[in-house]
Amino acid sequence: MSATRPSRRGQPESFPDRSRPREISQLRARRRALNRRRRLFRLDLAVGVLVAVVLLIATPGLAIAALLAGVMLIACFVSVIFERRRRRRHSGD
Repeated sequence: MSATRPSRRGQPESFPDRSRPREISQLRARRRALNRRRRLFRLDLAVGVLVAVVLLIATPGLAIAALLAGVMLIACFVSVIFERRRRRRHSGD
């Protein structure tokens, strides 16, 4: 050891840690999956609202159309709830 050269003990290794890129790729994969689920949720909700609006406009009986639109929206919400429960069960394994 020399007084003019610093010691290398406290410095990090010259080779980077190999697990770092794997962690980043896993993070990106999780983000992609989350964005995909969000897009599917928005699409499901948009289809339900669109069908509800079309039924309200296209059918002559407002009460029947409102009932059918409500049933459609409930079906969409039930679909979302089942998907969330299924995802929770699979993520717990």
